[in-house]
Amino acid sequence: MEKFRSLEHLKAQITVVRWHLDAATLGNGDKKRRHLDSAALTYQGALELMAQLALSDEEHATVTKQLADLKERLRAADQNV
Repeated sequence: MEKFRSLEHLKAQITVVRWHLDAATLGNGDKKRRHLDSAALTYQGALELMAQLALSDEEHATVTKQLADLKERLRAADQNV
């Protein structure tokens, strides 16, 4: 499974989290909850993957900022359910 431990895979996970959060804003009820749950699960996976990768300082700073933004979006979305 080494091929899944890459910066490209981490970026893909971040994109999936964004997609689920965007989709959650369009849905309601169970559909919204499923998208938020998927976003949270994928976000957690991204955090775990980031901890396993040897990133440059610039990559680490960029990904940390993106994950912080997503964490805030997840928190805000959970409050609006």
